Amino acid sequence: MLGPCSRTIAQDNVLSKKIVQGLRNLSQIRTAAEKNDDLEGFLKCYDTLAISMPEYQVTLTGLNEIRSYYREIFQRQNIRTFQRTPTEIIDLGKAIIEIGTFSKEYFRSTSNEKLVIQHGKYWNIWHVQHGRRLKLKGEAFGFFHAIENPEELIIPTNKKQPDESEVYSQKTIPFELKAYNALMEKGVRTRNGILRGNFFTDDGSFMPFADSAVSGIENIRPYLIAYSARGDVTIDSITCYTYDFEYLDEYVIEYDMFKVKWRVPNFAGKTEGKGIRLWRRQEDKSLKLYREIGTHNHIN
Repeated sequence: MLGPCSRTIAQDNVLSKKIVQGLRNLSQIRTAAEKNDDLEGFLKCYDTLAISMPEYQVTLTGLNEIRSYYREIFQRQNIRTFQRTPTEIIDLGKAIIEIGTFSKEYFRSTSNEKLVIQHGKYWNIWHVQHGRRLKLKGEAFGFFHAIENPEELIIPTNKKQPDESEVYSQKTIPFELKAYNALMEKGVRTRNGILRGNFFTDDGSFMPFADSAVSGIENIRPYLIAYSARGDVTIDSITCYTYDFEYLDEYVIEYDMFKVKWRVPNFAGKTEGKGIRLWRRQEDKSLKLYREIGTHNHIN
């Protein structure tokens, strides 16, 4: 069921009933298809060049990669219940961003002994096509909690997350996005939570890894300050970069990626991941983060 929208944009801040009904129908179609293992029916909702960023799985681009991922996931999970609850719909004219939460219960296909229960959050980026038809152009989803066996949510692939140089050699990325990512790198490298908080609008919100949403600058700033101060960590290297993007009037949708190498006493490691950001243009023409979701890749 489609819950009440917490925020709308465009059309004088009045969300079209047709959009709400369309998203409700698409959610029902996708949920029924996943519960019934109807892979092709499920994939009909996707754009051919869609970008998918599931928690733990390396980014999927295009229907072939998305098909391979969901084919395996469908086979592994016998779904008992699955409910998506949109909490926010942002109408940007040519694109609609659907943000919400989900609850999922399933048995592993190899065993019906233990019910797996997951709670999490999701983003869907819908492109408005001819005739106001909606196609899923981007998605990201993660969990409010740690997952005991993340390997169960990963399909084998030889694909790795591309480096910044690989992406930028193939795509022309706007200078301002490169500049903001460079400043983000500084914030992480120096563990400066104040700097990181300054990226957000006063009414901003973000969905971090393995946690619930943090909304409003009065909550975001102390959260990032506390997060940045945790533990005795040294950042050896970090890259934050744009994988893809779309400009929509006063907003920018960015599919972002990051790679970090770090050290703690007696141990060194690395972390990488990706997410989706919605930037909003300010009066001084700068960009600030209005909404963000982040997911990690599982590294063996």
